[in-house]
Amino acid sequence: MIEDMEIDQTSTMQMCTFRMANRLFGVNILDVKEVNENTNVTPIYHAPPDVCGYINIRGQILLVVNLRETFGFDQGHKNNAPVGTSKVVVFKSSVDESFGILVDEVCDVIAVEQSRIVDRRASMCNVSQEIKELRRSKDGIVMGVCPLDRELLLVLNARHILAPAEKTVLAV
Repeated sequence: MIEDMEIDQTSTMQMCTFRMANRLFGVNILDVKEVNENTNVTPIYHAPPDVCGYINIRGQILLVVNLRETFGFDQGHKNNAPVGTSKVVVFKSSVDESFGILVDEVCDVIAVEQSRIVDRRASMCNVSQEIKELRRSKDGIVMGVCPLDRELLLVLNARHILAPAEKTVLAV
């Protein structure tokens, strides 16, 4: 059901949840190194819009990605600059090179049953292979959707977040 993760479908996954553009997102807590309140991001001039810039956390320089731009959401941040409640979710180096994402607000850690996560790409069976590959290059970030009591949780694959930004930063 979920690509890139070999987890028993009857098991639960602990999700670090956060909000962007009034939507609830989650990533596997095992991929998260920390949530940092330091949002003093140094811009990278001529970088693509989905790259906020660099941040210094205890002497380690990390790339910060703006998923609002990646997903095409309205920019709640002026010129990629964070707002007062923004935080940076930092991922472990086992996910990819250490990097972070700028989020509007960090929420709770919740347990989600694997069987409740719906792979939205499974419904693309009537679409040509070429279109599927084009969508996966950008949409591989979203693993699926999990209905909760009051809203939907968009489950992200942290291992695919940096890929689009990395390609464009290397081209700069």
